[in-house]
This record gives sequence, structure tokens and C-alpha cells, in this order.
Amino acid sequence: MNNKPDRRNFDRFPIEFVMEVSTEDIEGKKYKENTVLKDISGEGARFITQQVGKYFLGQSLELTIHLPGSDEVKACMIGKATVLRIDSPTDSKIEHKSQETFIAIKLAAPLRFERDDVKMQGNSE
Repeated sequence: MNNKPDRRNFDRFPIEFVMEVSTEDIEGKKYKENTVLKDISGEGARFITQQVGKYFLGQSLELTIHLPGSDEVKACMIGKATVLRIDSPTDSKIEHKSQETFIAIKLAAPLRFERDDVKMQGNSE
């Protein structure tokens, strides 16, 4: 039985959306990666990376989470976050281990919704 109190203020929800991360690496070089958001809560999120060397604790990130669209509307959620934790791949008894690493982040503010593309049907005024 785990007697540790849950420190989260919000429930965490599993999710798999394509996410673009823009940042500067430890050397100050601009870096952009397309990755997959794995879960999200009101204060934070977690995504996977195969480029773990590009991330460090306390690093500022700009996020663009691409929401599943329809034929008429494409949208995303945009925000800023800070790297809280870098989790190495879980040891597995399976011989082929994933090279993916989880990056846990704290959101700086609530994400904002933005439409990427709106296709007008019918008349165009």
C-alpha cells in the first residue's frame, strides 16, 4: 500500500496528441521537435522524446499541441512550460527496449486555444 499523499491538484488524463516543442538546448541553440503528448492535467503534462540530450531541468519550452481536426476546422493549444523531470525508459524484461524518454513539464499558464485553418463552406464574403 502506498502511503504517500497525492501532491497533484488536478487529475491526470492519458492522451496521445501530436505536439511540437520549441526551445533552446543547453548550448543556447534553437531546437524544435515533433513528439507525442502522453498525458495532461491542469498544471502539467508529459511527453516522449528520443532526443533526451536536448532537454534539462528548468528549461523553458514553447508548446503547440495539435488537436484532431475535422474537414472544416483545424486547431491547436498553445502554451509555455518548464521541464520538471526527465524519466529514463522503464527497464523491461523484453529484449528490445524503447529509446523513448518521458519529459514531465509544468505549465506556466493555462493553454490557449487557436484555430490553425478554417475552411469556409458556401459563400465567401
